[in-house]
Amino acid sequence: MTPPALSQDSRTRLIDSAILHFAAKGFDGTGIREIAKSANTNSAMVAYHFCGKEGLYSEALKALFSRKVSPVSQLASLPAPGAPGARQAALQGLQDYIRAFLTELMTCDGQDPVDEAAMILMAREMQAPRPASSALLIEHLRPYVTHLTSCLQVLRPDLKEDQLFAMGVSIQGLMIHFRNSLGILRLLRGNPAYPEDLANVIQHHIDFSLRGLGVPEAFPSPRN
Repeated sequence: MTPPALSQDSRTRLIDSAILHFAAKGFDGTGIREIAKSANTNSAMVAYHFCGKEGLYSEALKALFSRKVSPVSQLASLPAPGAPGARQAALQGLQDYIRAFLTELMTCDGQDPVDEAAMILMAREMQAPRPASSALLIEHLRPYVTHLTSCLQVLRPDLKEDQLFAMGVSIQGLMIHFRNSLGILRLLRGNPAYPEDLANVIQHHIDFSLRGLGVPEAFPSPRN
């Protein structure tokens, strides 16, 4: 017998349940039945409407990527290297990128269990991308990589491709590590609300990254 049509509400419950379970146990440790039970639906619905666990996992990732509009995707396009004003635009573009990415990371701060699980599932995928979802992951990350790399190519034209890649990984990793370490950072600070002032944290990451890149005009020397 063909299972009934899947309502939008049932689909949303299934995908949210999938995100929660896949984040907690990973793909291999999660079963369709427990996902369906948590979503108050039948596991046959998963097999029929999502073509099984692999299809549901893929749909969960797509939903994860589209839960909120990424501020990074809304950043202004950069002029081509060598164009008038390209260096100033790249300097501003890098600062805007760090501000947008950290804001995106910090908007998921434990208030919504599904949002928090989405962060954990994303971290799982980045640490060990599954072959079936690698193309989807790369497609999602490409705008981030493109914008950051475009800024770095203009700001440090002397660096080779592998050096630029390492610089980009360092900048990105610094922000991701900060977000993923909030629990222990709050314990170390003795402050469960840390950081209350996100603007200060963002400015630190901007200054730290620009100094690491060796961008002299970002920190003009005081006149004697």
